[in-house]
Amino acid sequence: MIKAIIVEDEPYSCEHLASLLSGFCSNVELVGMAHDVKSGYELISKINPDLVLLDIEMPDGTGFDLLQKFAKIKFEIIFTTAFAEYAVKAFQFSAIHYLLKPIDPEGLVSAINKAEDELERKNIETRVNALYFNLQNQAGKGKKVVLSSGTKLYVIDSNEIIMCLKEYDDLLVTYGFFRVHKQYLINIDYIKSFDRAGGGAVNLSNGLKIPVAELLKRQ
Repeated sequence: MIKAIIVEDEPYSCEHLASLLSGFCSNVELVGMAHDVKSGYELISKINPDLVLLDIEMPDGTGFDLLQKFAKIKFEIIFTTAFAEYAVKAFQFSAIHYLLKPIDPEGLVSAINKAEDELERKNIETRVNALYFNLQNQAGKGKKVVLSSGTKLYVIDSNEIIMCLKEYDDLLVTYGFFRVHKQYLINIDYIKSFDRAGGGAVNLSNGLKIPVAELLKRQ
């Protein structure tokens, strides 16, 4: 059973989340609720939960302020947020779980299951550090992203990525990437030429020739 705490400043949102946990997450025991950074820190320190469902904006600070009070983070985190899309991408790059308000049962169950899987890995601090970097970097319109993998962080300059895997499609589109084929997402800054022969292909600066989808060739 996962011991969980909710830290959320809006009473309705707090009760709604508690109701969803009770109704849809039989593997979770809600052991406490707090409504600001101060009481959240005190409650977490007292109970030592496995999981904290953490709001970002609160009257006396942010969820990040709360996390920075701990010398070592020993609990898994699911952020509840109404952040804009650019910030959501920072969460995804960092492998941090998040729920967009209003929270729905399906999204909650999915996030809980992912958090349960991560509990055994004990790498939450690595992923939180990645999130801090990506949030600051996106706010400054930087071109670097940090990807979290296990206990390691990988700092990647998007200018140096020529093509990437499908799972990063939506994440990297704002960094100048474009899907030319169902199997390929490429950095448009590295396109040298388009070859219409042989079915059509994009020639990249590293010498690779990438096929172009039939629909794009007709556009």
